[in-house]
Amino acid sequence: MQFRSSSRLLLISIGTLVYFVVGKFGLMLASLHASASPVWPSAGIALAAILVLGYRIWPAIFVGAFLVNVTNAGDLATSIAIAIGNTLEAVAGAWLVIRFARGKNFCDRPQDVFKFALVAATSTIISPLFGVTSLAFAGFADWTHYGAIWLTWWLGDVTGDLVFTPLVLLWSVGSQRGWSSWSKKEAAEVGVLFLLLVLLSSVVFGGWLEISARNYPITFICGPVVIWTAFRFSQRETATGIFILSVIAVWGTLRGFGPFVKETENQSLVALQLWIAVLVITAMALSAGMAERRRIEDELQQQKSIVEAANRTKDHFLAMLSHELRTPLTPVISGLESLETEPTQTEDTKASLAMIRRNIELETQLIDDLLDFTRIARDKMQLRFVPIDVHQAVSNVVEICRAEARTKRLHVHVNLRANRHYVTADGAKVQQIIWNLLKNAIKFTPEGGDITISSDNPSESVFTVSVHDTGIGMEPEVMQRIFDPFEQGNRSFEHRVGGLGLGLAISKSLAQAHGGTLTAQSDGSNRGSTFTLSMQALPQGEAVSVASKAVTNSARHALKILLVDDHYDTCAALEKLLARRGHLVAVSHDVRSALEAAVRNKFDLLISDIALPDGTGIDLMMQMRAIANVPGIAISGFGNNGDIERSLQAGFSEHLIKPIKLDKLEAAIERTLNAT
Repeated sequence: MQFRSSSRLLLISIGTLVYFVVGKFGLMLASLHASASPVWPSAGIALAAILVLGYRIWPAIFVGAFLVNVTNAGDLATSIAIAIGNTLEAVAGAWLVIRFARGKNFCDRPQDVFKFALVAATSTIISPLFGVTSLAFAGFADWTHYGAIWLTWWLGDVTGDLVFTPLVLLWSVGSQRGWSSWSKKEAAEVGVLFLLLVLLSSVVFGGWLEISARNYPITFICGPVVIWTAFRFSQRETATGIFILSVIAVWGTLRGFGPFVKETENQSLVALQLWIAVLVITAMALSAGMAERRRIEDELQQQKSIVEAANRTKDHFLAMLSHELRTPLTPVISGLESLETEPTQTEDTKASLAMIRRNIELETQLIDDLLDFTRIARDKMQLRFVPIDVHQAVSNVVEICRAEARTKRLHVHVNLRANRHYVTADGAKVQQIIWNLLKNAIKFTPEGGDITISSDNPSESVFTVSVHDTGIGMEPEVMQRIFDPFEQGNRSFEHRVGGLGLGLAISKSLAQAHGGTLTAQSDGSNRGSTFTLSMQALPQGEAVSVASKAVTNSARHALKILLVDDHYDTCAALEKLLARRGHLVAVSHDVRSALEAAVRNKFDLLISDIALPDGTGIDLMMQMRAIANVPGIAISGFGNNGDIERSLQAGFSEHLIKPIKLDKLEAAIERTLNAT
């Protein structure tokens, strides 16, 4: 307790000394009246002291003000009155700043800077009211000059608050952008700015040049430097620059130089202080605005980093989820395809196998939709543009979906009348769009309904394919959101049809990625819907050239294939299917055994999973190419663009995403061997 009392006493003593010294300096500039100076830094220092140290510092203000005035003019009573006024002014100003302008953080926002300026203008009424009135009653001031003395006193206090409170406060509490955070370039820039400010201030107020000696109104040349400081650096540098400018301006004006020189010294300093008050409010508000902008940018950058990290985590999760969901499906599909080739099957067996295939394909499509939507949302979808026959894509989709339409007793009509039906596109993605539209029509059309797929050329350069159904239709408000993700139109119906509601959103994005459009039209509820895909058609000459080059590849000879996968069921199923195609298949379940097999035998093709227990398929591919330059096909549940790129960079010719269908695997084998 004694230590705390001693510390407070020392603090008050230092505060008293500072107030006394600065106060005496201020009164040296008093000319209208010995106790009224137009330059009064003590007011700003006192206000800053209370904001930083608290109300406990008030005795230092009182004693300091008393000593300044008792050794100047007036008597004991007037000195006490002035000391009371100065102390109340500082205490009231601090309370108002804390209450309305966020306390010592008032420099952080422009609105708080303006509030502080208003507080400074109002709280400083107290000191001249006490001081001038007591001096007038005691006979130390002429009542006829009361207004002029009061204005000079008040303006000195206001300017003291505006200039010195931010300066003391910002240097005592530090800055978010301190000197330690400056780069060499920024430190040099600050030095240049302050040097320019000194030089320009000297030009205006120094009297060294004729333009200054003749007191031309050229103070505006200092404005750009102050504004530059406010925009580029923190409030502390701005307050420091204004302080430097104020010191030079007061010095020059007292010597009779500068645009504010009037008939008397007091009038000159009053005019100068008005200019400084406006300048400091403007510059500090600009600086606070820029500081607030930088804080918001930093917060946004932090939020962006958090979102990007969360997005990477989500992508990793989806990749792992995809891998774990796809891997068990591969042996199931392989086994299913093997069973479907059995010659002796009952009708019940065929129906059961068809049911199994439909549900496997549904789960596969759900996984694909989620991953496609993620790629599209991140603009990571990769497209391979080649000339394709859209009529052939439509025929493929109709054939795939025919069994599902038949189970609902739907009538699918195909009317492909477009003459120009070749486009430059990613064939798989165009087929996916058409597949989504047809599946959507089947899903939302009641039993016994009709679905019509037609094509047309509205103009020579445009190809359209439309899917019309007699299903549940759409109301106008549903039409506005039908292409939104996870949207299925009629909410009461979506629970009966299932799905994620991503098909149309993905299809529209894919159409736009191809430079085309996808539109929807409906006359209302239960009146059917029409979805139209429009794309740029190839010129007739190019289409004929593409069609003439289409050939059917003959079956290749039997291949020696090294199949590597740590999932035993997947290996068994794929081995069986490949063997039925006449290929010789060697199976390994890890990198080590695969390399041993590669040393003992010469293989025509490597088919490998990416995730293996003792390494990766990428490592295996690189070593296999070093051993015998064997082409490879990667099979994996990881299907992000980054996974595919890493596989291709390692030497794989293809990257197939599980579950693996036999037709896709055979096509990949054909492409791989054709490329060698």
